Amino acid sequence: MLKRIVILGLCLAMLVSIGVAATPQVSAKTSSEYIPTYYANMPAYQKHEVPIIKAFFANYKGTLGQKLIKRAIWYMENGYMVYGHSNYAKDGRIDCSNFVSLIYKDFGFNITTKARDYDKVGRKVPGVYSRLQKGSTKKWELVGVDKLWVGDILLFWNVDSKGNRYISHVALYMGKINGKPCIIHTVSGRPTAIGITNSFTWWYGEHFQEARRIFPVKKYKARDPIIPAKYQLPPQKPVVYP
Repeated sequence: MLKRIVILGLCLAMLVSIGVAATPQVSAKTSSEYIPTYYANMPAYQKHEVPIIKAFFANYKGTLGQKLIKRAIWYMENGYMVYGHSNYAKDGRIDCSNFVSLIYKDFGFNITTKARDYDKVGRKVPGVYSRLQKGSTKKWELVGVDKLWVGDILLFWNVDSKGNRYISHVALYMGKINGKPCIIHTVSGRPTAIGITNSFTWWYGEHFQEARRIFPVKKYKARDPIIPAKYQLPPQKPVVYP
């Protein structure tokens, strides 16, 4: 796919683009909130996410799973998403299940946007579970990493007010990078709503439920990434289409 550069004003409601008809709007009120957060979290992103991204592309072979992760990375770097239970195409907000659904839909797969229903997506990957590390009562580890495929969906549980478990979070598996299993998903403390986690020692190990797989498939059709009709966080640099 030919690269196209979409020039976006820093804090303006103007979008100059190639092949994009809509002009995204920007709210000055929300921008004043999200722009400082974006820059405050950038040093941590440069230190943690950037080396993982570089390592991922160093072993990129163009499989469908890797293409899904490549698109997820694109949104992390160019989507300027903020967290919210809404529709990214409408107002630039995204939550975990909408993010995973968006990535798959960009490649022609229609899956649910409800986290609670992700145990019905695809099929369960057997032999993948979490357990306490040997000799520890608090630290966890992910078992069966070798059975995961890049692009698999990882599910995490929580409990409701009645103590019942439900799926509260979903993420995309990036592969084992620099010796650690990595997921890309909505996470706090990042410039945008999207980040990378490479530790299952604490919450992500304790609350891991299962892995789900859509693959293999014979045919798929990719579409261009979505540009939202409205940004909460206006792009802070030119957005480059893949």
